[in-house]
Amino acid sequence: MRRGFCIIGVWFCITLLRAQNPEGNDVQEIIENNAQQTESEGFDYDASIDELEYYRKHPINLNHTTAEQLNDLGLLTAQQIAALMNYLSLHGKLISVYELQAVPLFDLRTIQLILPYIEVKHDITENIVPARKLLTKGRFMFVTRYKQVLERSRGYLLKEGNRYLGSPFNLFARFRYQYSTKLSYGFTVEKDAGEEFFRGSNKQGFDYYSGHVFLRDFKILRALALGDYEVRLGQGLIMWSGFGMRKSPAVMNVKRVGMRLRPYNSLNEFNFMRGAGVTLGIKNFEVTAFGSFKQLDANMVPVSADTTLNEEEAFSSFNESGYHRTPNELADRNRLNTLNAGGNISYNTKKWHVGFNALYTRFFGNYRPNLQPYSRFNFQQNTLLQGSVDYHVLVRNIHLFGETAMSDNTGFATLNGALISLDPRVDVSVVHRYYARHYHSLFANAFAESSRPQNEHGSYVALTVRPVRQIRIDGYFDLYRSNWLKYLTDAPSWGNDNFLQFTVIPNKKMEAYIRYRFEIKKRNQTDNDSPMDYIVDDRRHSLRIHTRYKVNESITLTNRVEWANYRNGSLRPENGYLVFQDVGFKMLGFPVSFNARLAIYKTDSYNSRIYAYENDVLYSFSIPAYYYNGMRWYLMMRYTIIKNIDVWLRVAQSHRFDDNVIGSGLDAIEGNSKTEIKAQVRFQF
Repeated sequence: MRRGFCIIGVWFCITLLRAQNPEGNDVQEIIENNAQQTESEGFDYDASIDELEYYRKHPINLNHTTAEQLNDLGLLTAQQIAALMNYLSLHGKLISVYELQAVPLFDLRTIQLILPYIEVKHDITENIVPARKLLTKGRFMFVTRYKQVLERSRGYLLKEGNRYLGSPFNLFARFRYQYSTKLSYGFTVEKDAGEEFFRGSNKQGFDYYSGHVFLRDFKILRALALGDYEVRLGQGLIMWSGFGMRKSPAVMNVKRVGMRLRPYNSLNEFNFMRGAGVTLGIKNFEVTAFGSFKQLDANMVPVSADTTLNEEEAFSSFNESGYHRTPNELADRNRLNTLNAGGNISYNTKKWHVGFNALYTRFFGNYRPNLQPYSRFNFQQNTLLQGSVDYHVLVRNIHLFGETAMSDNTGFATLNGALISLDPRVDVSVVHRYYARHYHSLFANAFAESSRPQNEHGSYVALTVRPVRQIRIDGYFDLYRSNWLKYLTDAPSWGNDNFLQFTVIPNKKMEAYIRYRFEIKKRNQTDNDSPMDYIVDDRRHSLRIHTRYKVNESITLTNRVEWANYRNGSLRPENGYLVFQDVGFKMLGFPVSFNARLAIYKTDSYNSRIYAYENDVLYSFSIPAYYYNGMRWYLMMRYTIIKNIDVWLRVAQSHRFDDNVIGSGLDAIEGNSKTEIKAQVRFQF
């Protein structure tokens, strides 16, 4: 009876929330939140969007799901997922989605966030799916996109030398078939701006081709990947493909959880496996094995005749950009054959998990990096063998997790953390990591200040407080040090990163937050004329005020004011500011929606730049750095022609007030404006 009253009460609350937003949370808004947290344009979110789009049309049944599948949503913390799985274990199947309010750590905002992607069903009929249904009753999707900068950059104007050989447009296409989460197959092709198309170096057409076939959950066959796929092991100390949260306003999202094998659908041409992988499971045991053989872009250098190395070319560095526009870039294309093989053995229960991971990498060429003092301990061999042990344990309201890894040169790395619920309104996360200066990893993506887990020792503490329903306070403090030199830091050094955000939601129409971040690290003194470099404090401050107001059911206004300050040692401080106004229009039942922005910005230099996410067409992202003195605007429209056909159009322009050149190198544009257009079409059937 008590359970029934709880469900009825929550039903009324969620009904009010749904009345505020009948269609649930827009996928673009969810990805915007993730992009703002990383403040980087380097990661490709294609796979994340694809999963959310699929779950919107084929919701997850909470009565028949796993922690890994819930984590794929990217919307719940590890604590919330553990709380839900524990609730199901104690109380049995959910009666309806409205019962989620009875689950610890699930507030109304969390429930509203995941509602478009979940459901509760009691009849499970798809454990065994006939082959004909598997192959014919799924969803087909085809999307194609055209993108171009209208102004010609220097690389297209040169007549000889290292110049762009192809046309200035970018063309992308993707086909994919999915049936539930059990079957996925498809291909992706892309031509980058500046690359040749059906001529010259690309007589076959596109520069990039990717395809996959993926099966999941067929009795003991937990996963089978053929073609291109992702691998995610432990906490990312030896391998983690795809998106992994680090320090961000989502201060509790510091633990990595996910399926070890995933189909690959993104456009990054470096960070994926090409071959086959399989996961087999019997009860609580799982075994994963994978192999990959592919060609990488690498900068080749001749081997001197007086060395003891084989008489063949060696490579000095990898080219991870995927660009093949110029003669120099083409000279690096597919020059290095690479073999990767590895696996995982794990034992999993609802309360704890332990896994053993291994990865072997071999390059079929001699690696001769151009070493500097700071890179003395970096990887310099042709082969690399790594092993690790990862774990997580749930003890009441404490979630412990971690991974310890070692490379074959005795390099050591360990990461350990805890997620603690002190109170229904107070959560704490703690992460300690130690990465030796000689620890080697090539495909790692772990929680760290640096891009890779090496030469770092740090402690991270974060706190989330919800004193009342309308207010949320998030903050973290991260203290780290490096016992060896780093790029632009010619001495052992330390740093700290401080973050505080105060969010208030006074009513259903308005949300606002104020954010302050301060970071100090050691860097070489800029403009130093003395014979020896010396390190000084490198300080960054930023203050942001952000508001979002829902005028009515169709119009939303978003505005932001942000100030940034940068100072290197005793040099003059550099300042910057950004102000923008967004307008969003989306009417229920109306086929056209749009987003528009006008931004004004001014900074003293690139050092005081400010990042801001921009709404973009589906599967594409724009997170530009605003710097110098200028104005930027964009207008994006989406038109749903019929139920299964959508068209996006986007125009964006940057205009500089005090500069006649935008960009640098071959991308430099003579003039004070840069205009980009995008057009995209998606078919679903």
